[in-house]
Amino acid sequence: MTFLNVWAVGFAGVAPVIVLLYLLKLKRRPMPVSTLLFWQRILQENQRRAFFQKLRQLFSLLLHLLIFALILGALAHPTLDRQITEGASTVLIVDTRARMQATEPDGLTRFAMAKGKAMDVVRQASALRQMAMITVDAGARVVAPFTDDEKTLRETLAQVSATDAGGNLNSAIDLAGELLASRGGDRRIIVFTDRPPESKPQDGKVPLDFVTVGTKRDNLAITRFATRPVLNSPQTSEVLLEVANFGSSSAKTNVELAYDGQLLDVKPLAIEPGGHVVQVFPTVPRPSNNARGWLTARLDTTDALASDNVAYAVLPVEPPKRVLLVTKGNWFLEKLLAADQSIAFELVTPDSFTTAVAAKFDAVVCDNFVPGDFNIANPTANFFFIKQTPFNNSDPALDQPLISDLDSRHPALRLVNLQNITLLHAAALDLPKTQDWNWQAPIRSFDHPLMITGEKRGGSSRVAALALDIGDSDLPLRVAFPLLISNTLHWLAGEATAPILSRRAGETLPSLRTKACRPTRKTHGRRNPPLPQNRRQRDLCSSH
Repeated sequence: MTFLNVWAVGFAGVAPVIVLLYLLKLKRRPMPVSTLLFWQRILQENQRRAFFQKLRQLFSLLLHLLIFALILGALAHPTLDRQITEGASTVLIVDTRARMQATEPDGLTRFAMAKGKAMDVVRQASALRQMAMITVDAGARVVAPFTDDEKTLRETLAQVSATDAGGNLNSAIDLAGELLASRGGDRRIIVFTDRPPESKPQDGKVPLDFVTVGTKRDNLAITRFATRPVLNSPQTSEVLLEVANFGSSSAKTNVELAYDGQLLDVKPLAIEPGGHVVQVFPTVPRPSNNARGWLTARLDTTDALASDNVAYAVLPVEPPKRVLLVTKGNWFLEKLLAADQSIAFELVTPDSFTTAVAAKFDAVVCDNFVPGDFNIANPTANFFFIKQTPFNNSDPALDQPLISDLDSRHPALRLVNLQNITLLHAAALDLPKTQDWNWQAPIRSFDHPLMITGEKRGGSSRVAALALDIGDSDLPLRVAFPLLISNTLHWLAGEATAPILSRRAGETLPSLRTKACRPTRKTHGRRNPPLPQNRRQRDLCSSH
């Protein structure tokens, strides 16, 4: 046992003063009375009880001395030697997720209530009880290392604020355990949140305490918000919106959909308790080059958590692909490329073509033309050959070939239907066997490839070849023609071959500063997300 405040022993000099107060006798004031008959009996009884009166005063004296000794001991601050050498370590975890912004009936947010309780614990910091502080939203961060400075902890806690992100408390608990792993003495983790996690860490080496705040509140929330372009109409987009009711009673509200600040649609919603409603907006325009392409969904309601009543999505502005058409004249290709708003093309004749010019374009279409200096080992550009290709062999042309095999999984054949297409002639092609290329034949006529696509390993170059003469078929009269040409050009230009999945709502993303999409505080939609995949599952407050 060690006394930390030795100076407190000096107050022991007060003890004789307490004893002296008990030894003092009261000086009674004499009073004349008319007779002593009424006082003799009282005086006799006092004489018989004098010993017990003194005894009662002794107990009172001992009680006062005991109280004084306890006060003296508290001032001396006795501490075990183990606590002096090792001390105590406490990690405070402050929940800053979006759910902590929920407002309670008294007008305070859950975060403000948790902050107040954390401030009470911070005041216990001392040289023997160091504290560290962690905040948790999308991830866990140490905002204050171990310190015994109460002022530093209070200032750090005052600067912490709630965010719009979701997250998991277990990541912060694991981080706190790592911080305490190298600490000796008594260890403890205190979590300030509105609800403990459903699955708590199984490691019971460090005591884990939860300080909970808040009550169960009714809440409506946008749980899914996703956009994607309509494949058969790139100028329009589909928007999927899901609204959930986490309250215990039915709710009615209006959902407003706006595009770049302009109101597009308003729909009334009626949602049963614990239910959800899905709405699809099928005719949202695609953004032009001078638009931001921001979509906003907003619920016309006031509830416990305001941040989940608004969701954002982005319709990114895609710059047109630069395409060079090398032809002596092909009316079908020229009209098709001119009508495709996702393509900006230029027309040159084979005599004017140079490889230096081709390198400036995303894709080069060679109609019945192969450059004399073309080298498959170093193509210098992404080429699309039609009819005459570098892969033609010396065999006779195929007469009225039938399309027997079609790889619909290939990006160039997305939504392309080539059934009942009439072909008069097709060039005989050989599938290359270059080792540093990946070659495919997505269209075949039995053993003869009618279309060849190749991608150089590493994705530096792409080549496509179509053995058909467009004028010797009815392909230009079919819907498949613009789809086939457009898909192939976009694949050559390096467009992603798989849809980009949406992110979970509330998930923290790196800031991408592009012309099409400026960084925002909350962005839930992403480029071309498939509707069924965008599960917006915000870490909501309403169901606790």
